[in-house]
Amino acid sequence: MGQMVVLGATAALLLRGTNGGPWLMLAFFVGVHAVLLAGVAALLTVTYLLGTLTRHGSRLTESPGRRCGWTLLVWVGGAALVGYGRAALGHLGFGPDRHPEVGHWLLGLGAALVVGLFTRSRQARIASAATIALFVVVTVALRALG
Repeated sequence: MGQMVVLGATAALLLRGTNGGPWLMLAFFVGVHAVLLAGVAALLTVTYLLGTLTRHGSRLTESPGRRCGWTLLVWVGGAALVGYGRAALGHLGFGPDRHPEVGHWLLGLGAALVVGLFTRSRQARIASAATIALFVVVTVALRALG
């Protein structure tokens, strides 16, 4: 459970200020691809380190090799949830253009739910899976009605 909270909060807070400001200026000087690559590397590194600090929270974070796989699973799954969530919210009129910070909070929440799927706690695994399933079912239903 601690892994979920730590990783979700860290992701949401770290990604919160990435829409502009100094990142935009840095991208102007060194290129967008360099900034994106550095950002991805930093995010994966921080996630790996958080997995190291909370390595007893999941069987996948106990060894360095498994921790690498866990890190990738967390962000691939989190990104998939965010992509789906943003599309669903956009369809419902809550576009990311007006509220760009929503994507960052969704990414933090998505990553936390994916971490919950791999935790040792059976209750956390069930709650994460149920939350993801509920999210998917509700957004499908809302899109069908709208």
